[in-house]
Amino acid sequence: MKIWTNNEKGYDRIIAFISNIIYRGNPKPGEIETVLYNLQKEVIPEKNFTGIPISYIKQITMQEGKPVIEILFGSDSAEQFTVKDDNRRNEIFDYFKANIPNASYSTDQYSLIRAGKKPLIAMCVIAVFFTWSSFIANGMEEGNEYDVTGQRYDSAAGIVLIIASLGVKNLLLIFGSLFAIALFTFIKKTKQPTIISRLTINR
Repeated sequence: MKIWTNNEKGYDRIIAFISNIIYRGNPKPGEIETVLYNLQKEVIPEKNFTGIPISYIKQITMQEGKPVIEILFGSDSAEQFTVKDDNRRNEIFDYFKANIPNASYSTDQYSLIRAGKKPLIAMCVIAVFFTWSSFIANGMEEGNEYDVTGQRYDSAAGIVLIIASLGVKNLLLIFGSLFAIALFTFIKKTKQPTIISRLTINR
């Protein structure tokens, strides 16, 4: 038996491992002491408590820096246990690793390309739309007129035409800001690639 408690608002108040069942509970603050006393006697509250038997669990994952431990069970079902403190979250995961039978441990560290894939794609999309809309915006400022075939202003071309009407200076401000955000995200993600720890329950 092992019980962890937390008093921070917005995070799970009680996580427990009792008789091969993982519990998560969020009793009212005034009820916590009573709940903890009952848990020590393996008396499980009927309200504000959920339990997942080990036999149902397929995998337990923890992403470094993310305040959750995710438990996957059933076909497409999952529960997230919210634990803000890094040390406490690691402690809970390590306890599961040591005490869940037939659990194999593995880690998945993202490569630089995989870590920065989404912001890199965003930068490419931003660059394409900026180039396209800037070309049209320059043409508009020179007196050229543009329209969209079939008046389809909900199409990509229609959206670009609307954006181009803002003018070259505004385009530089808007797309420059978006590109800077995407670039910052790319640098941040590649500096600290995602690391996911996994416990797979073998049947």
